[in-house]
Amino acid sequence: MQNVLTTFLQLIRIKQWPKNIFIFAPLVFSRRLFNSDDFIKTVTIFFAFSFVCVFVYIINDIHDKEQDIMHPKKKLRPIASGEVSPATALIIGIISFIIGITVAFFTGKYMTVAALLIYTALNLLYTFLLKQFIILDVFIIAVGFCIRVIIGAVAIGVTTSQWILSTTFAVSLILGFGKRRHELLSLKHNASGHREILDEYTPQLLNIMTCISTSITAVSYMFYTMESEIPELLYTFPLVLYALFRYLYLVYDKNKGGKPEEDLINDKGIIAAVVLWGLLIIGILYCSAGGH
Repeated sequence: MQNVLTTFLQLIRIKQWPKNIFIFAPLVFSRRLFNSDDFIKTVTIFFAFSFVCVFVYIINDIHDKEQDIMHPKKKLRPIASGEVSPATALIIGIISFIIGITVAFFTGKYMTVAALLIYTALNLLYTFLLKQFIILDVFIIAVGFCIRVIIGAVAIGVTTSQWILSTTFAVSLILGFGKRRHELLSLKHNASGHREILDEYTPQLLNIMTCISTSITAVSYMFYTMESEIPELLYTFPLVLYALFRYLYLVYDKNKGGKPEEDLINDKGIIAAVVLWGLLIIGILYCSAGGH
């Protein structure tokens, strides 16, 4: 029974669900974190989105089964390893998609459902076509994170700052290019067999694009804090900068980046920076500014 549960959790990629925490950004930055109605709406959309993502993950795993078999870690995924048949996985994915869309529909926000459908369509295009185009493949992933933020904003009826979206997009590029770099270096001559587009990338190009994306992230977040009606937010900037540099350290000196969601939660330096940043954000937005 335990093995079945473990396989199921691997199939739905439960470890990647924390990426959907971007949905909470509008709730926090609009100073509505302690508004019970908005909090419940955001949590509900978080799970709705996560269920829709399960469908996307499964379609991707079915499509990439042969390529995943060539990857030292992805070959252990349920579909690639043969533990779960593509037909069974597809049924689970469709059920998850129906659950996610249904939950979103009953929140009463039709724009949320529309955003979920757009996210799904974009990722299906990515799986079957767009992942074959250099740079665009990572851009599509970054847009997906922006959609997370937009969905969170739509769910509670607020407007998202352009600088928050810019920061989200740029930090997603860092993670995406860092992952491509890790795949290229770790798989070496087998890289293109796992992901065809890796033939188009070089470590030097990925290094440059990662550094540019880091600069854009830092500048975008700095502009957000400077243009905010709460000037004290600028005090959080050093923590963001530290976390960015710490991640670059992991990518370039420790050869990390293959699984950014795990690298981020396993590094004590980044965890400390994020926790301090979160506490400072809460303190500034909800205490010194009076909160909502």
